[in-house]
Amino acid sequence: MSRPEKKKRSIAKRILRALMITAGSFLLLVIIAVVLLFTQQQRITNMAVEELNKQFKGAFAIKKSSIDLFRNWPNVSIALHELRFFPDKSQTGTPIYEAEKLYVGFSLPDIFRQQYNVRRIFLKGGKLNLVREKNGQFNLMEAKNLGSDTTTSSEPDTAAALQIDLKKAVLKDLNISFLDKTDGRYYNAIVSKLTSSFKTDSAAVEVSLETNLELDLTSPTDTTFFRHKKIALDFLASYDKKKKFLQLSEGGIKLEEAELSLTGTAAALNKALDLDLAVKGNKPNMEFVSALIPDNIKEILKPFKYDGRLYFDGKIKGILAKGQLPLIELNFGLEDAWFHNTNADKKVDKFGFAGFYTNGKEHNLKTSELRMTNVSARPGKGLFDGNFVVRDFTDPHVMMQLKSMLELQFVGEFLGIPDLKHITGTVKLDMNFKELTDLNLPEKALHKLKEGVQSELTVTDLSFRIPNYPHPVRDMNLHAEMRNGKIILDTLRLKVGNSDLRANGMLSDLLAVLHENEKPVTLALNLHSNKIALKDLFAHDTAKANRVQEEINGFGLGIQLATTVKELRNPAPLPKGQFELKELKASFKKYPHVFHHLGATVSINDTALLLRNFTGMIDSSDLQLKGRVVNYPIWFQSVKKGKTQVAFDFKSSRLALKDLLGPVSKTWVSQSYQEEQGSNIWLRAKADLRYDSVFKFAKVKIANVSGSLKNHKLKLDSISGGLLYGNKILKLDTLKGKIGRTDFDLNLRYYTGDNPEFKKKTNYLHFKSRLLDANELMSLDFESMAAFRAAPAAVPDAPVITNAVLQPGNQTQVVRAGNPDTSNHAKAFNIFMIPFSDFEVKAEVGRLRYKRLGISKITAQLRMQEDHMIHIDTLGMNVADGSMGIRGYLNGVDPNKIFFRSRITVNDVDLEKMMIRLDHFGQDMVINKNIKGRLTGKIRSHVQVHPDLVPLINDSKAELDVEIRDGTLVDFAPMQAMSGYFKDKNLRMVRFDTLKNVLTFTNGTLDIPSMNINSSLGFMEISGKQSLDMKMEYYMRIPLKMVTQVGFRALFGGKKQEEVDLDQVDDIEFRDKDKRVRFMNIKITGTPDDYKIGLGKDKRKKK
Repeated sequence: MSRPEKKKRSIAKRILRALMITAGSFLLLVIIAVVLLFTQQQRITNMAVEELNKQFKGAFAIKKSSIDLFRNWPNVSIALHELRFFPDKSQTGTPIYEAEKLYVGFSLPDIFRQQYNVRRIFLKGGKLNLVREKNGQFNLMEAKNLGSDTTTSSEPDTAAALQIDLKKAVLKDLNISFLDKTDGRYYNAIVSKLTSSFKTDSAAVEVSLETNLELDLTSPTDTTFFRHKKIALDFLASYDKKKKFLQLSEGGIKLEEAELSLTGTAAALNKALDLDLAVKGNKPNMEFVSALIPDNIKEILKPFKYDGRLYFDGKIKGILAKGQLPLIELNFGLEDAWFHNTNADKKVDKFGFAGFYTNGKEHNLKTSELRMTNVSARPGKGLFDGNFVVRDFTDPHVMMQLKSMLELQFVGEFLGIPDLKHITGTVKLDMNFKELTDLNLPEKALHKLKEGVQSELTVTDLSFRIPNYPHPVRDMNLHAEMRNGKIILDTLRLKVGNSDLRANGMLSDLLAVLHENEKPVTLALNLHSNKIALKDLFAHDTAKANRVQEEINGFGLGIQLATTVKELRNPAPLPKGQFELKELKASFKKYPHVFHHLGATVSINDTALLLRNFTGMIDSSDLQLKGRVVNYPIWFQSVKKGKTQVAFDFKSSRLALKDLLGPVSKTWVSQSYQEEQGSNIWLRAKADLRYDSVFKFAKVKIANVSGSLKNHKLKLDSISGGLLYGNKILKLDTLKGKIGRTDFDLNLRYYTGDNPEFKKKTNYLHFKSRLLDANELMSLDFESMAAFRAAPAAVPDAPVITNAVLQPGNQTQVVRAGNPDTSNHAKAFNIFMIPFSDFEVKAEVGRLRYKRLGISKITAQLRMQEDHMIHIDTLGMNVADGSMGIRGYLNGVDPNKIFFRSRITVNDVDLEKMMIRLDHFGQDMVINKNIKGRLTGKIRSHVQVHPDLVPLINDSKAELDVEIRDGTLVDFAPMQAMSGYFKDKNLRMVRFDTLKNVLTFTNGTLDIPSMNINSSLGFMEISGKQSLDMKMEYYMRIPLKMVTQVGFRALFGGKKQEEVDLDQVDDIEFRDKDKRVRFMNIKITGTPDDYKIGLGKDKRKKK
């Protein structure tokens, strides 16, 4: 080996040795660093967690930590597993943020110096849950405030031992959510990857950020607008801690395919920011608009192609603080844009505008201004040109210049919306509306309007369909103008189905509506129609359309409202002012009447609604109504609370029910009243009502009810009184007046509740009348309503009325009883099955006109008790030149066994004047035509009745202790049976002086004990019994002398029957008790139609 080679070899060995020593040293250092890191990792982790938990109100928690040498090589990393940050020290609930793994990287030289500077951070799989509470507090900010028990500051050496000097931070698969409870908005961002680097020290922070994420935004009212939007951010910024100054040198935002740049500065002041930012759109195309369109709308817009140049730039400069905004100025616009519906081959061309927005010199809504100038488009053969400016967003003032003409068929086909495809017609709108006089905008392309006309709208031959409605709206023509702020609709015509409609109207001052709250304004609307088919209007609901078959012809409606702008904008609940019904007229097909000349005026103030002069005609009937509603807002409340009053005054000189009733309402009114006609009708009343969440009471005052009925010859006069209802109490207070000749004064109290205090007071009905004309009242037709009219059911056990011919030409009605069948009565409604309350009735009637009875001085006092007892304490009257008194009670304690017990006293009553006719199944039954005279006596009875109060005759008892003076038997059946023996006497009219006896009625049979009668036939004794089926068994003891004379004449002839004067009045023959008289006993059995006479004695008579 040569010397040079040896030298080279020696040098190589020395180099190798040096490299090995260096590598070994480095390896030794790494091993030492790793050993130090392994031994110190827990200390570093605990130190970091302890230091952070001292500073924050919340709490960090880590499941475990480990060493990873290669994650951030050449830095050595500590891996924190399942890192969580809780809102408080309890470490319960949902963490504010959490990470599956967090790698924190440290440099080896720093570790040797025991300086733990964080150089790298890598996060994988994390969540950040941010919440803004309703009070404005953020959960993260609240959790990172210093806690009251953690105020001890860290030691200087410890604080200095852990520094953050990030070179790089990487976040992957991070889910960030933010719920703003103040408005319900919810934001969610899924960060697929975020790469950032920043360096921080005591003086400054430098940050770079690059990320891709997907953002969702939802709100309570919108869940579709901003969904699944892909966003890319690229920022480079620096922050000077001392000056509190942020410099954004590079800022890029990419939303879908749209790109914006954001640069500028922000300086932190005391509770404020001083901003100087610039924003600009980097792509001059339609991608920005496309990026903002929701996905569901994008699906709809798939048939459309579009393009154009869109520009956008702006600046934000000034102070941002609470209650203060910086200056905001934005310039935006669209040029040479077009939209093409490829499916319909319809195109809107030359679409563009220039826009500008600023919040003005005061940086608020008041000084804000939005301009849209040179707005233009060419929709098919139509055109659209205009300028638009709005200033002062708190009270907008507008300048609008517009020239447009649209073919609606083109619009419908272009948009491709199914419901608009059938729309046809032309809309032309020209406008030159200026509220802003300090603006000069180009008008050369606009129509020149008539002098004083600010806008003109013309719609020609418009036809369209309404979704889910079968009939198209067709032949619609409209013309409206605005002159000096006044909108005039002079023409509106349209047709729907078989219906037509015409309208016109006006709004007096549009400018006032827009700006001047206190200025008066008037609205008017007039509607007319030749025919309105309601089934066409309700055709969207087949079931309802089938029910509504009415047609309105000759319809006319004119209304007007005079109010102020403030009231029109903020009705509470109705706008204060004056509402006028100028005209209402209509005729109907199903409801065969005509409304005409109807009009009204309604004044509305803060609390009252006043109806003045509601007048008009329905057919030939006239109406006039006035009224008021005090505290009317209560009727618009979902929960009513307070007092209100409703009052009315109604008059009509002629009111015919046939002018008011329709086919259905006729069924509720009897036939005779359907043709009734009232005249001089006057109804006046008011009602005070009170509510406290629920109805409390009503106090009604009837001031007057009067009028006359033409067909029923009845007059109502001066009816007035009070009514109170509330707390389950009904009271009538002095309800008085006249119905025909009858006057009345009525008071009533009736309580149906369970309050023991109210139940202590007895319910009552007090009735007074000077004259009660029952004949007149009963002549009124109170038959059942036609809808419910039915033939009366047969009542088998009631007496059956027949005509029994006892003598030629004599038709006295008698009563015959059939076999009783009580099933119908037993099933009848039983009033005693419902609860009773204590109730008393007092009545005083001066005169009662009933049939031909002369009844006067009626007094009555009755009581009803809770135990189902009804007592007649007093019922007295003067009747038929005498008097009558009744006492008794109706016992319903056992509702299955109801009975009536009574005691009736009669004093010197003229039986002929007591001619009582009872209506029984439509026939008259005269109950006392066989006897005349003056009656005095007492009647005691015990009668069991059905639930409908029909007597059970077989279970009834009565005792009649009666005396009849100066009497006459007229067509008395037993006497008629003896007609063959008394041909020389008038047997149809047998006079007697006194008839006195005690009769008993038991089990449907009247028992007549023996009694002596001094009569015009002679004196005789009569006894026997008679049942309700007219079967009789009478025994007569006739003096033998009288019989001999009679028999003689019967056997041997004599005077003929024709010689007896039927009207002759024979003298009464009296029995001489001092003389011994021999009698013949005669027995009469059978019925008045079929009887036989023979000899026989009454075996019941004591010998």
